[in-house]
Amino acid sequence: MTTHPLSPTDLYHTGIVVPDVETWKIRLTELAGHRWTETMAADLPVRMADGERVLPLRYAYSLDAPHLELVQEVPGTPWTPAPHLSVHHLGYFCDDLQTTSKRLEEAGFPLEACALVDGTPALFAYHRDPYGLRIEIVDRTLIPDFDAYLRAKAPTWH
Repeated sequence: MTTHPLSPTDLYHTGIVVPDVETWKIRLTELAGHRWTETMAADLPVRMADGERVLPLRYAYSLDAPHLELVQEVPGTPWTPAPHLSVHHLGYFCDDLQTTSKRLEEAGFPLEACALVDGTPALFAYHRDPYGLRIEIVDRTLIPDFDAYLRAKAPTWH
């Protein structure tokens, strides 16, 4: 029996990199009624193919399923918009980030970038195949209850 590195039931968001998170939250609300978490921000150490850097990451999730993640563009990094704002990545939870990352590499999805904690890959990783499909894996222990996480990050006026 073949085991797969990922499970369809662990797909929890579709990520889109945008030039400005706040503008696109408004635009998608006006277009389709999406409601959003507050925009979150963190300066995070990240390992990429060209070395390690601290990146200013800004993002927000839609409150209603299927969930969208809007990520603020960071020029010169993997967080650059795809042409015409197409899907940037598919986000999956995983139980063992390092093992899942290794299995994705073996399946033809080389590591593109990952967060670092004390110099060790942790939190999340991006893998991209030669055709451009990008997969984000996120350590499930970071957000064990995604619905509760979204409620906690929702603006108080919702």
